[in-house]
Amino acid sequence: MTDKRAGLVVFEPQGRRAEADPEANVLVLAQRVGLDIESACGGQGLCGRCRIKVEAELPPPGVEEIEALGAAVDFRLACQVVAPAGATVWIPPESTRQKQVILTAGREIEFELDPAVKSYQIQVAPPRLKSIIADRERLLNALVPVVESASRVATPLSVLRRLRRVMPQGEGRVSAVLRYDWELLDLRGPDGPGPLGLAVDLGTTTVVAYLLDLTGGRTLAVTADTNPQMVHGEDVISRISFADRERDGQKILAQEAAECIDRLARAACREAGVEPRDVYELLVVGNTAMHHLLLGLDAAPLARTPYAPAASDSLEVKARDLTINLADEAVVHLLPVKAGFVGADTVAVALALEADEIDEPTLIVDLGTNGELILAAGGELTCCSTAAGPAFEGGHISGGMRAGPGAMERVTINPADLEPTLFVIEDKRPLGICGSGLVSLVAGLLRAGALLPRGGFNPKTKSDRLRQGPQGWEYVLAFEGQSGLGRDLVLTAKDVSELQLAKAAVAAGASILMEAMGLDRVSRVLLAGAFGNYLDPADACAIGLFPRVGPEMVQGVGNAAGTGAVMALLSVRQRERARRLAGRMHYIELAAHPDFSGRFTDGLIFPDP
Repeated sequence: MTDKRAGLVVFEPQGRRAEADPEANVLVLAQRVGLDIESACGGQGLCGRCRIKVEAELPPPGVEEIEALGAAVDFRLACQVVAPAGATVWIPPESTRQKQVILTAGREIEFELDPAVKSYQIQVAPPRLKSIIADRERLLNALVPVVESASRVATPLSVLRRLRRVMPQGEGRVSAVLRYDWELLDLRGPDGPGPLGLAVDLGTTTVVAYLLDLTGGRTLAVTADTNPQMVHGEDVISRISFADRERDGQKILAQEAAECIDRLARAACREAGVEPRDVYELLVVGNTAMHHLLLGLDAAPLARTPYAPAASDSLEVKARDLTINLADEAVVHLLPVKAGFVGADTVAVALALEADEIDEPTLIVDLGTNGELILAAGGELTCCSTAAGPAFEGGHISGGMRAGPGAMERVTINPADLEPTLFVIEDKRPLGICGSGLVSLVAGLLRAGALLPRGGFNPKTKSDRLRQGPQGWEYVLAFEGQSGLGRDLVLTAKDVSELQLAKAAVAAGASILMEAMGLDRVSRVLLAGAFGNYLDPADACAIGLFPRVGPEMVQGVGNAAGTGAVMALLSVRQRERARRLAGRMHYIELAAHPDFSGRFTDGLIFPDP
């Protein structure tokens, strides 16, 4: 099938058309017409997620493309193929970026409300002929009863320009919006709305924004979206590589992050019936790479030894400098980062869980492409980051996908015949396997004896679902007629190996933290983030994700990073506590640890059921 209009490439089943371009691969061409094709590696031909079928004459695939495609022999990779004019490109469902399930809820913490931004109702004296006092000085004099250092309050030019319009020319009241009681952010009429703030968890995969009333601490709206930077790669290394190799790559990533925050802020304000100009402070947490990419800082050093960040302490910039459209003098406050791969989101998790007050040995884990771990005991804190790889988010898995409609999130396996019972998001036909589903599936196969402790399939197992595939033994999770793919959905031996690598990295990191603090075991494990929230503790323990831990010791704590961001937005004391937490954490660089390789190798083996 070809398009009758010369020079076009047709994308099906969407029916969209793009101008053929010999300089652009199919992935880039699809993005130009608004189609999101999965690409975990940012178009470098590594992840095998951008599978397509092309009806046209093409050069044969190279060795690397064949390796990335694995068993999908009838497909090509969109990032490796240039479609000629008149070609038709078929995008299968599993290659289309699906709507993602985004976790926004966290645990509730009680703390004293003490925001940096406050609004004061003040009575301003009228101008007098006998004693001429400038408008600004009349305002500062009126602030004396409520602000001790009123005479030293900084007045930005934007406020000075508006003084004459807002200040009463007779005796009257106004609302002065101050930050830290030393910077005048705005001057408003006495009946205007109170100041608002926005707390943002800028994740690698998802971005969540919480709109709050700074006067009463009430949450007015919560909005969330996928991080638009994902088109350049699903992991931070891919994005750092994009920023480093592409002209204006750093600028593009910074703009995408800022536009996403701006869009979420506007959506939250619409939902709450308020205006973005009423938002005076924005507090952001994220991993160190997201921190750098938002600010337009050079993130390349984060990907090479010694993985040093450009800045680690808390930072403050004007929102307008990031092209985020809030109040004229709105400030962006970023919590401190600890190391190249332990960022402000980990500090926020520690704040939300009050890690500095934990006495019993507690392992705090936030799992994603990187696993950030904190071991807290008796007020001591030790942390590390371990490169778990993308398996926990469905990456590098033959049938993998992120948690969204059609993703298998959990499964039970009948040990007698290996028949599965699937739990699929939105009860659709399965399109793929997300991270929690992968752990659940492997745990079930281990319990049934179909997988051996070293990770290989047990050839003695009798079942129609266990068979030889193009890459060796594989388990059929859903046959062609049961899946939404038009083909079998399988778990391959390579998929199992990917999970082994991920879980071994986490287990090794946890083991090294325990040794550093002189502990043989922990009393509990707190799982932060979306993956931890949906992960079944029994399944996690069945694959040996954490050393010497039982299911009853594992607890999900929701989006703790978002909770920590809200706490720091609403309380200067909590903000300072976050700085102290970052300073108190003892960081261990696993890449330089002499025992990491051995612990990692030990962690590859699954527990014997």
